Amino acid sequence: MITRTNVKPEDIENVREIVTSTRFFHDYEIDVALELVRENLDKGSDSGYSFIFVEIDNKIVAYSCFGLIPCTQSSYDLYWIAVHNEYRNKGIGKKLLSKTEKIIFDAGGTAVYAETSSQDLYEPTRRFYTLNNYNEEARLKNYYKQGDDKIVYTKRLRN
Repeated sequence: MITRTNVKPEDIENVREIVTSTRFFHDYEIDVALELVRENLDKGSDSGYSFIFVEIDNKIVAYSCFGLIPCTQSSYDLYWIAVHNEYRNKGIGKKLLSKTEKIIFDAGGTAVYAETSSQDLYEPTRRFYTLNNYNEEARLKNYYKQGDDKIVYTKRLRN
């Protein structure tokens, strides 16, 4: 497993392939994922979006996107973490999350926030966060649509 943090133009298609393969995301959500890659390509670190890409056998199979939350001193959003469907349940996501948290910690980050849906489809996502020591911090009822809450998970990296 090789990781890199620099964003390349081909990562637009790499990210599209990864998030599409998961079958978790609507087209409009995929568009947002691609826009964050483009933002980083255009503005670099000034975009506010950092990335880690995981490569196995010369193929990008997972990535995370994260950044310092505007108007905070040291809180970070985990905007995206996704593993290609063919590579799920192999520990790649856990290693990627750990590496993401280390980069955030080394940058002075104190907490990581991740959000997901309450729909049954996202049960594996919620379990992933719980197994990686994230706690449900907030639940916004009917946020995405009626019967679909937004759940915010938090992991404190330091006090």
